[in-house]
Amino acid sequence: MKRMLLYGIVSALLLAFSGCQKAEPPSAMEQIQQQLLQMDGYSCIATLTRTSNKSENVYETKQDFKTTGEYRLELLSPDTVKGNLTICDGKTVCQYNPRLSEQFRYDIPPSAQRNELFLGQFIKNYMQSEGVGVETAALDESRCTVLEAVIPKNSDALASEKLWVDNETLLPVRLILYDKDGIERYRLDYSEFTYNPDFPENLFTLPE
Repeated sequence: MKRMLLYGIVSALLLAFSGCQKAEPPSAMEQIQQQLLQMDGYSCIATLTRTSNKSENVYETKQDFKTTGEYRLELLSPDTVKGNLTICDGKTVCQYNPRLSEQFRYDIPPSAQRNELFLGQFIKNYMQSEGVGVETAALDESRCTVLEAVIPKNSDALASEKLWVDNETLLPVRLILYDKDGIERYRLDYSEFTYNPDFPENLFTLPE
């Protein structure tokens, strides 16, 4: 009888103790994945570095993106390309060059709605990739989680990409796209980034 009573007391204490234990806080990786998956759109300023076999070009860009397919990419510098604008309303892409005062339009089939320079496309590639890598790395004196994805076959021969995300702010820091030989071809360094902003009503409307 005493043994049964003691067992009951110990069991009650264990249950009480387990009830007082706090749930483990989500890891940085879990928080980052949740933040990215809950993203409906973003706005950012990013430095784009494009590397070819012969040269390297650097552009300052402003990006606006919605997961429903609309996006806007404006070149802010250098002066030779400042004002160049690409807008997609989800079905049609319009490219505008202010120096030529002309624009080009083309329709895109749903299966071809891709633009690897946008974070939204990285997320799609990441979710569809098998055997993706995840690692922790130091970048600019802050700890980051690095996500890796495979880029489906496309005309630019880009094969893979990596995204650096700050573990504390959950903001993307850098996105690098590599060719099939593992050579860096595009790098985006984010200086400003806002998740799910309130976009102006006509931001993604194609110009007349």
